[in-house]
Amino acid sequence: MELTIFILRLAIYILAFPIYLLNFLGLWSRICKKCFPYFLARFTVMYNEQMASKKRELFGNLQEFAGPSGKLSLLEVGCGTGANFRFYPPGCRVTCIDPNPNFEKFLIKSIAENRHLQFERFVIAAGENMHQVADGSVDVVVCTLVLCSVKNQEQILREVCRVLRPKKMSSDNQWSAEEDEGQLSRLIRKSRGSPFVPVGIAGFVSVVSYGLYKLKYRRDQKVSIHLIHMRVAAQGFVVGAATLGVLYSMYKDHIRPRFFSESKK
Repeated sequence: MELTIFILRLAIYILAFPIYLLNFLGLWSRICKKCFPYFLARFTVMYNEQMASKKRELFGNLQEFAGPSGKLSLLEVGCGTGANFRFYPPGCRVTCIDPNPNFEKFLIKSIAENRHLQFERFVIAAGENMHQVADGSVDVVVCTLVLCSVKNQEQILREVCRVLRPKKMSSDNQWSAEEDEGQLSRLIRKSRGSPFVPVGIAGFVSVVSYGLYKLKYRRDQKVSIHLIHMRVAAQGFVVGAATLGVLYSMYKDHIRPRFFSESKK
């Protein structure tokens, strides 16, 4: 077993060696900045096809945040190739920020395809330091698929709060703690959407608890062997539950909608 793990690690090190070498020479970052926009341009087409309905839902009320002039000023952090442009409301003034200057030509192409927008400027900067954008100068900040890759999430959120224009909420729209979803309600809602997650957790805890309970009745069996059997059983239960969860998600998201849509026709 140890020999197998050593061979797998060695294979990974060999495969990753060119990346380490390029990074050591300071070339890896330049290559990524050059090639990533081309990859993202292709990925955006497939991603928007899958997420179009969700994006329309998320961006459907953006116009409600427009300023007194009626013009919506929007700042997109980590704009990439402009994947969200076609979902923004007409007349929206868009300012884009991204640390990679190679996205600019893709943004120009996206703006040409979305004439309903008014493109303001493209700022080359990281989201953690948006000093080129004035305080309280935008109505909305959009940030998608970005916070998972930034260096400092707290700093970028502070910058977002800084550039946003203060809004006065009417008494009808004020938030109240009673309307907020509780932790238990959120857990129940997520469990309904992915029922095999709590099943896998419960099964794992049950197998481990039973294995620890049977530890004193193992007779002549070694403790290490007993623990290995317990670990394999617990991991097997979790893997089985995860597999069933993936199959259930595929059925719910792809197979069932097609079946019902064809039956309606």
